[in-house]
Amino acid sequence: MGTLYLCAAGNPDGVRLAIEVNEVEQRWDQIVILDDDPSKLGVEIMGVPVVGPFSKLSDHKAGDEAVNLVARSTKVRDRVRAIIEDFGISLVSLVHPTVDIRGATIGRAVTVYAGCTVSALSTVGDHSVVFTQAVLGHGASLGNGAVIAPGGVVNARVQVGDRAYIGSNASVLPDLTVGKDATVSACSAAIGDIPEGATALGVPAEVMGGSSIMPTQDADTQAIASDLSSVFGAVLGVQAYSNDMNFFEAGGNSKQALEVRQAIQDKLGFSISVVDMFRCPSPALMASHLGGSANGSIHQSRAAMRKRRSRART
Repeated sequence: MGTLYLCAAGNPDGVRLAIEVNEVEQRWDQIVILDDDPSKLGVEIMGVPVVGPFSKLSDHKAGDEAVNLVARSTKVRDRVRAIIEDFGISLVSLVHPTVDIRGATIGRAVTVYAGCTVSALSTVGDHSVVFTQAVLGHGASLGNGAVIAPGGVVNARVQVGDRAYIGSNASVLPDLTVGKDATVSACSAAIGDIPEGATALGVPAEVMGGSSIMPTQDADTQAIASDLSSVFGAVLGVQAYSNDMNFFEAGGNSKQALEVRQAIQDKLGFSISVVDMFRCPSPALMASHLGGSANGSIHQSRAAMRKRRSRART
């Protein structure tokens, strides 16, 4: 018996899962939450207190264990995993007692929520997450650190790569491959393979493997990139947001992409689509797109750009 440290306070369903697992297994004397946000110290979630930052893991004793509850971004989840492991504490799995995992291969330190389906002959890789109402079809494989969000469906024999993210209510048809670090956006339907690092968006999903637009260096475009950096940074709460920083790699999600889209229109006067955010995820690429790159959907002269920026600042 020991203490279970739940790492991250932003996932109340994860806290409930830990409580329900412990009610059946009686594995830990106490459960506590760690979070690096000092404003959360002393907050209780379902009676479980936030007792301090991640650095308290250095006080762990024999028998203590930890769970990584970060799951909104697979890249951030992977970074948090590395931080936890640096403290030398064991990362453990939370698999809801009602989930039937017979015939499946379950990796290390996975999180499997109530109400999901883990089919026979499927594989749940190390450090991966299967959320409520998600489906992992028979013979399918979920890579290390990958996530299936609530309602996501990975059909039979699909191979999902490491750190890939299957969004809420998204679906991947049977026998496809989703490359590592790829994303199938919420409510999208993937009908073909998704390359490594690409994003599939829409029904049927359009695959965007990164923009072919090259950043331009002229003064007008650089000035717009600077304005865009301020918008991107404000939405993500990042003060020193560089022109080359990828919005999604910096922790941005689909909801925040919509906020950026609206802020660009309200503050800078440019109209872009959500797809543009995925094709041009950095301020430098977006500025080149807005400047009329061959692959852009918005074509306007440099003079018009200057006028629009001028109006936005008055």
